[in-house]
Amino acid sequence: MTREQHVDTLSPGDPFRDWLVSVLDGRIRHADAPAEVYLIRPASHTVCRYAFRGEGVSVVSKFFAEPTGTNHRFDPEKAMETEYRMLKKARRRIAVPEPIAVRADYHCALVTGYVRGRPLLDFLRDDPSLFGRLTDVAGLLRRLHGRGVSAYDLEREFATFQGVLGQVDLSSGERDRFTRRLDRWQAAGTLERRRGCMIHRDATPSNYLFGEDGVVAVDFESAWTGAHPAHDPGILCAEIRYAFRRRYGDAGRAEPYLGHFLWHYAGSDDAFRYVTGCVPFFMALGYLRMARLSIGNHEKEWLKKEAFACLRHR
Repeated sequence: MTREQHVDTLSPGDPFRDWLVSVLDGRIRHADAPAEVYLIRPASHTVCRYAFRGEGVSVVSKFFAEPTGTNHRFDPEKAMETEYRMLKKARRRIAVPEPIAVRADYHCALVTGYVRGRPLLDFLRDDPSLFGRLTDVAGLLRRLHGRGVSAYDLEREFATFQGVLGQVDLSSGERDRFTRRLDRWQAAGTLERRRGCMIHRDATPSNYLFGEDGVVAVDFESAWTGAHPAHDPGILCAEIRYAFRRRYGDAGRAEPYLGHFLWHYAGSDDAFRYVTGCVPFFMALGYLRMARLSIGNHEKEWLKKEAFACLRHR
């Protein structure tokens, strides 16, 4: 669950606060309005919300040069520019936080509009109201994937899977069994297609927020172009099944909701058959992504078992 903690107040004369006022370009009516600073957790980098007192204006800044996780092997300035560009691209298709500005000398800061809402994660329970939420997310992803095609990079999809495998605690026998299954998928040609699309790529239930104006996708740090359209639905389906397992001890209770989500994402019988033929590959990837986390051995074993079961579809 995302939490905010008040950590500072920035007054006029503070360089970062004054820069924010300048990039907001007239939205701050009173030049002396202080900015209240709220640290947002958890996040992969330092992320803060800046709320200008008395203005009703908030922005969020992600500082790419201040990673909070284990991954420090990246170029923060390049990552900042990439997310800024991807947000601009996605904003032409779906609702995302407004990309406002970037600045490398402020710890590689990316400033976006603040989106008030509750994440899909809060609604993942066995309740009929979830169907409507998933319909909205399916529509958002279909719009993101459906416009503006690009060259498809099949090899990158398999290389990504192999990369995640290398980050999971696997015995040599387990690694060999997964590799053989991946070889079967590659030989079958199931994931081959002529064109790729833009994907969110971090399709976790925390990254889809529901507010007054509907659903908004956040965190495009990992977004890709030239990808397979089943990538995002597969990751999200794995996340939802695991959330149901944790809540109820029974991942199977998620199945009616997954079928509903995939049907509304596909939009036709032919597209549904195609998507459901590809989704197991990306669900396996989703399970293994979660298996990398610091969780108990019992949960890790369950995730590995589910991932391998998905790959048995080929």
